[in-house]
Amino acid sequence: MKYWLSGLVLVLLAAAGLYYAKIYQSGDAQDQTLDMPPALVQEPGEEGEVPDEPGMTAPAELLKKPVSTPVFEELPLPDLADSDPHAAQTLTGLIGESAVLQYFANENMVSRAVATIDALGSKQIPGSIQVVQGPEGEFMASADQQPEVIVRNDEGDPIPQFVLDPANYKRYQVYVEMLEALDAAQAVSLLRQHHSLFEEAYGQLGYPDGNFDDRLIEVIDELLATPEVTGPVRLVKPEAYYLYTEADLESLPAGQKILLRMGSENAARVKSKLSEIRDAL
Repeated sequence: MKYWLSGLVLVLLAAAGLYYAKIYQSGDAQDQTLDMPPALVQEPGEEGEVPDEPGMTAPAELLKKPVSTPVFEELPLPDLADSDPHAAQTLTGLIGESAVLQYFANENMVSRAVATIDALGSKQIPGSIQVVQGPEGEFMASADQQPEVIVRNDEGDPIPQFVLDPANYKRYQVYVEMLEALDAAQAVSLLRQHHSLFEEAYGQLGYPDGNFDDRLIEVIDELLATPEVTGPVRLVKPEAYYLYTEADLESLPAGQKILLRMGSENAARVKSKLSEIRDAL
C-alpha cells in the first residue's frame, strides 16, 4: 500500500506551483522597453488558488501526532484508476490526517504526482495536475524604491517593480520538513517495487515508450543544478502576475524557480534530501 510514496518526495516541491513569481529582464541598459509575454502565474487569492489564510500552520501543529514507521499489510497493486483510497490511507499513516486533508488533492493522486514531477522540468506546473496544495498566506513582496533598471511596457510606461520579501520563505518550511521526514532508501525501494504503476501513469502523459525512472533522475539532476541567488530577488508586475527582472532567472524551469522562491536555506535542505534520493537511485 506504500506504492506511491516515492512520488511524494518530489511532488512536495511543487506545492508552490500556483505561486510562481515569473520575471523578465529589461537588460543592462538603464531604461528599456519590455515586450512582456502572456502572464502565466496567478497571485494568491485569484481564481483556482488556495484562499489566503491568517497564517501558516506550524509544522508542530500539523504533524502533532508523529507516527513511527507504519506497518502495512502487503496487498496486490490496485488499478491506477482505483488507487486514490490507498494513496490517501498511506499518506495518513505517514504524515497524519490533518496534513493530508490540508495539503493534498483527493482525486487521481498517483497520476497527479507523476504529472507534477514531469512538469518540474517545464516552464510552469498547471494547477489542474497538482497533487499538493500551495502554501498558506499571501505572497509577500515590497515595492522596489530604487530599481537597478527602469522597465517599461510597450506604451513606454514604467512597470511597477518589487523585491521578494524574505519573510515569504517561512511559508515553505512545512513542505521542506515533510520532505526531510521521508526515508530516501525506502522511497526508492518502493518506486522500484511498484514500477508498473508509475509507468502506467507516465505513459498516460504521452510517453508510451518512456521510462519514469529516467525522467525522475533527469528532474532531480536539474533541481540539484538550481543556481544560487545572492542579494535581493527583484520582480516586476506588468499586470496581475510577478515576473523575474533577470532574464536568466525567468528562463529557469518550474522546479528550479520553486527552489528559488523558498529561499537559499530551504533550498539547501531540499537539495540535501534530493542528493540522498539520487544516490539511492
